[in-house]
Amino acid sequence: MRRISEIGLRPGRLKEAFMRRVKHAWKLSFFTFAVLGLLMESAACAYGQVTFITRFVPHSSGRGVWEGSCWTNSIAVARPDAWRCMVGDNVLDPCFASPGKMYAVCEPNPVTGDPGIRLKLTNPLPQANVAPVKSKDNAWLVQLADGTICKPVTGGNWEVQGKWISHYCQSREESQEIDLLGGLNTKNFFWTAEKATVARDRDGWRLLRLQIIGVKRVWQ
Repeated sequence: MRRISEIGLRPGRLKEAFMRRVKHAWKLSFFTFAVLGLLMESAACAYGQVTFITRFVPHSSGRGVWEGSCWTNSIAVARPDAWRCMVGDNVLDPCFASPGKMYAVCEPNPVTGDPGIRLKLTNPLPQANVAPVKSKDNAWLVQLADGTICKPVTGGNWEVQGKWISHYCQSREESQEIDLLGGLNTKNFFWTAEKATVARDRDGWRLLRLQIIGVKRVWQ
């Protein structure tokens, strides 16, 4: 067997050649996984199995003119331009400040096309103080796969079967309440939520149905 030096490759150069091959293999693997990820995401979009995320921007100055003030950032959504405000004894959250901070647009609904309430600020907005959060966990309006609209709980802590209620949802039945439990599951392209339907009887609230449902769209 000939030595390395006899076939024209020194140990140092052999090591360099080996490392180049390793780096090339890593780059090829990374590229392959990136392409597969894009293909999986495209396929998910094509079949509707993906949750759409929209950063909300008010396109209107709102309907009507109310007067009020804002004292802290929104609980519903962690954004420096979103506020928790009051009109008389009523709390409005979220309220999105206008670029000039002369007014805010409160509780709009992009699903129904409701532009929200125009709030004329009686006091200047305070300094924004928003703790950083994960983008996926920052949604103030949720549309489920069955069309149900849900908003985050911004006051109080309640539970259903030991799980905290994270969102209140619209219900077509006055005697029933629809809640989301434990927040949103954002691990996959198509998010899911645990939807609970409860009804009030003589002994309080009674669980009627509990299901895992897809999340069609969220607004942040």
